[in-house]
Amino acid sequence: MHGPVGALLLGEMTTLFASTVGHGAALWWLARHAGVQGLTVYSALMAGLALISLPLLSPLGDRLCRRRLIVWGQGLLVGEAVALMVLAWMEALSVPALCACGAMATWANAVIQPARSGLLLDVVATSRLGAAIRVRRGAQALGTLGGPALGGVALALGDVGLAFALQMALAIAALVLARKTRPLAPSTSARSTESWRASLVAGLRAKWRVRVDRWWSLTGALMMVFFLPATGMLLPLRLQKLGASPAWLGLCGSALSLGVLVGVLGLADRCMTRLGRMRAMVVAIAVCGLSLGAVGGVDRPAAVMLCFGVIGVCLSVTQLMGQTHRSLAVPEDFRARMASAQLTLSHLAAALSPLLAGLCLGWWPIEWVYGLMSAGFLLSGLALLVVPDLRVFLAASPVEATGWYERRYPEAFRRGERPGAESRA
Repeated sequence: MHGPVGALLLGEMTTLFASTVGHGAALWWLARHAGVQGLTVYSALMAGLALISLPLLSPLGDRLCRRRLIVWGQGLLVGEAVALMVLAWMEALSVPALCACGAMATWANAVIQPARSGLLLDVVATSRLGAAIRVRRGAQALGTLGGPALGGVALALGDVGLAFALQMALAIAALVLARKTRPLAPSTSARSTESWRASLVAGLRAKWRVRVDRWWSLTGALMMVFFLPATGMLLPLRLQKLGASPAWLGLCGSALSLGVLVGVLGLADRCMTRLGRMRAMVVAIAVCGLSLGAVGGVDRPAAVMLCFGVIGVCLSVTQLMGQTHRSLAVPEDFRARMASAQLTLSHLAAALSPLLAGLCLGWWPIEWVYGLMSAGFLLSGLALLVVPDLRVFLAASPVEATGWYERRYPEAFRRGERPGAESRA
């Protein structure tokens, strides 16, 4: 990938590098200086702001120039990184200061993420969209793999001040790349002239009334409620139970990212070509669920790491599955709003999953909890088999998928109506 597409994807990867470096440094400082209470306040506030800001700001990406929004958002992220670096070097960091800077980053990302998702179709030809999405997933895997490693090195060499300086440098690089991202041609879709409230309601209505996307998204969010604790907060507890050193925690995270990278580099495509999209998705979910359960059953850290590698490969299949079709199926003037609704569901799952895991840990040992997470993930995945129109949609060619949502559900995309004027779904 080169030109505007390369600039967009490289900018996204660089942004991920910067955010993971900064997030890791913030958590490190909070763990050392503010303890569990500080970490809880910070994490809860960031999750709450994300849930509010994503839907609230979603109309921006369908009303204004997406490239300009990304540049503005990246500028805010540079400002956040500069503030953190200065505060660290002045030894003036505090929980309120970190929360304020984190809020700035959360609002900036609420603008950037939906706009960047919609902009991909503006900078890449339809015939190359599938390849672009695969490269995007690879870039994201590299970001999640390399960002924590860079942050760890910075923390080891210079404490949080150097880590925040590295975050600033990466954020500036992402801003430069955002300025180089230009659409192939001017948008042919008129920007929305609806009121902000009407535009917001129209996006949420479209997400709800496109039945295949509604139930697909809700099922995916339910699966994430079980998946996220098993690959996140429960992992350190499991490794400690095995008597493993802290290094294994990083190795398991790296194995997960490497598995995703292996998948997007070709293995996921081969699975989908050989089995078909729907069957490949079912197989990937089954193997992923069984691997989650195996993490609670194995007795060696190396086996846990291997399970995470397999989970990463399965994750690449499920995440690539239908992404091209979904991107093509959404009308251009609804892309950012529907992407924002998807991200909101993801953040809601991320907020609920620790509560579920904590409740289970109060009743059962960690090995049993992994079994419960595995069972919940597999049972949730079975719901995909009955999602309306999903088999038909996945069987469509890219040409047939273009505009599919509006052709199949025209009532979901009525424009310029007063909220509440339309009939009930």
